Amino acid sequence: MLARFSTVFGLSNSQAGLDFVDIDISTDTPLYVCPYAIQIRDDEWSAEAGDHIRSFFSEVLNALQVDDDERAMHLLLNLHEPNETFLGESEGEPRGRAIGPKKARKLADAIKSSRAYETGLLADVSEAALYIHGVGRDTVSDLATNVIRGILAEYTKAECEIHGVPMQFVTDIGPVWDVVRRDWVAEPLELPIIAGRPILLVPKTCVRYKLSLDSQEFYNHHMIEFLKAEYAAAGGALVRMLKDGTPKVTKKSVKERHPLIKDDLAAFIIEHPDVLQQYKSLKGAEGPLSIGELEHFFDEPAFAMALQNKLEGIPSGNKDANAYHSLVMGILTFLFHPDLRHPIKEHEIYQGRKRIDIKYTNAATRGFFFRMLEAPQTRAISIVVECKNYSNDVANEAFDQLAGRFGHRRGFLGLLVSRSYDDRTRAIDRCKDAAADSGRYMLAFEDADLVALLQLVAAGHRPRIDRFMQDRFDEICG
Repeated sequence: MLARFSTVFGLSNSQAGLDFVDIDISTDTPLYVCPYAIQIRDDEWSAEAGDHIRSFFSEVLNALQVDDDERAMHLLLNLHEPNETFLGESEGEPRGRAIGPKKARKLADAIKSSRAYETGLLADVSEAALYIHGVGRDTVSDLATNVIRGILAEYTKAECEIHGVPMQFVTDIGPVWDVVRRDWVAEPLELPIIAGRPILLVPKTCVRYKLSLDSQEFYNHHMIEFLKAEYAAAGGALVRMLKDGTPKVTKKSVKERHPLIKDDLAAFIIEHPDVLQQYKSLKGAEGPLSIGELEHFFDEPAFAMALQNKLEGIPSGNKDANAYHSLVMGILTFLFHPDLRHPIKEHEIYQGRKRIDIKYTNAATRGFFFRMLEAPQTRAISIVVECKNYSNDVANEAFDQLAGRFGHRRGFLGLLVSRSYDDRTRAIDRCKDAAADSGRYMLAFEDADLVALLQLVAAGHRPRIDRFMQDRFDEICG
């Protein structure tokens, strides 16, 4: 029976409305933290995580290159099999232990004996599984998880705060990597606990079922296909003539001459770096896993309609403000993933009502939010959201409050979401004034707008969300 993190802690949002992987805490989920998936993203969180991974692997390579065995072993011995993410696949032995001197030595020797290391090709841990014998998705994923443990802990804390999940300090899940000291540092981490086990939450954007850069995939679909074309063009023993006179080289014949040996794969990439770059470009273009890929039986149209029904069932007023805010956050996450991610609760005020302001990281690589990120007038590094579960109209104060949240470190685009506006024309006029007078761009949304977007998804027209958002922006700039 599944025991989801969201279920254990009574979260109102499920996987589609959450920024993190909603793990099953009764077993490991066969997903892996993928360094390449992190490094190809430009948002602040991914940039910091990528810097940590590159910093650590650079230190390992530097130690090996100068034969500083003590330093190399110190770095590798602080890696653990991370059971706190509940990702990957356990195989017999209990997870969570240090890799031990024997495995650390084996990994160091595998790196040093690889052709990629000898030629200087190996510089990025995301490519390690391509080149190093015995290194696969589990090793690379575990290494990356260890190195970004501190960043994942900060992320987990932010997610728990926004969802009201209790936490406590733990000191026994391993050290964190310090990019300034370029070393491991022991420090307590504030994390949620289930049955005595600490939990690290992982963003959906950085997990894959297999590593983005996979040696078997590259070998089969890129290296062998390239060699097939070369042999066909050159003629020779591998070419077979079809009955119609067409020359043909079979994949089987090329594989017999070029079996999958990681040193040979490295040699091929040294000679043909453009083939690797094309492969990496294709993998980067795939983007994060969809909700359907994370949950194989996920019915997106049905989920969209369920969110609409849930929205319509929440009464307006202070009593249900928290439920409304949480649902709106889930709806926005569902609608705009992976463009908007890592929601952070900005303030929570208890003065007769509960108010939650949310800041999303703008991680878009295309579409409306990418245009807002690139546009000089909005520079939307973050998207600020204010929710108002008012039973009456939204006053000028709410617009001023949202406008005050903008700045050069965040950008100048935000959403003011309310149940409804008594006079929508007046609300849009306020947004127009703010845009014209102070360069602060506020999109006034009400429940009807959220429902319209959910109905686009339910009807199979998700791409039309982009046009809807652009129209709303153009409306206040006219």
